[in-house]
Amino acid sequence: MTQINLYYPLWKRYLPVFAIQLKKALSEDQVINLTKSDLDTLGNRKKADYTFSLEIANSKVKNNISGSPVARDLFEVLMTSPKIKELLVDNHFKMSLGKAYILKITSLKQPVAVSETDAEIKETSAD
Repeated sequence: MTQINLYYPLWKRYLPVFAIQLKKALSEDQVINLTKSDLDTLGNRKKADYTFSLEIANSKVKNNISGSPVARDLFEVLMTSPKIKELLVDNHFKMSLGKAYILKITSLKQPVAVSETDAEIKETSAD
């Protein structure tokens, strides 16, 4: 029998950090250093590692995380915070945890390009 929400305590502890790091990630990649013991004390993965990739666009998971309870719990905890949920609504983030226990947060949202027409309008109105 699998346990549900094993990693909730870990992600809940980091929730205030996620709020800050997600906002900062809009301008540059962010990292959160975790430790093996953070995950080992909660998890039951003796031989497997905890690596995952979680892609969230418009508050929805865009990749398959069904095989990763670590990623599933992270997403569920993120969605409990109104502040974080608001950030996730109009943005596209990728969160990935590697073997070195570094959680990387990247914004995948493309910056809005100023079209040539918009630039011409601004130049004309400045005259």
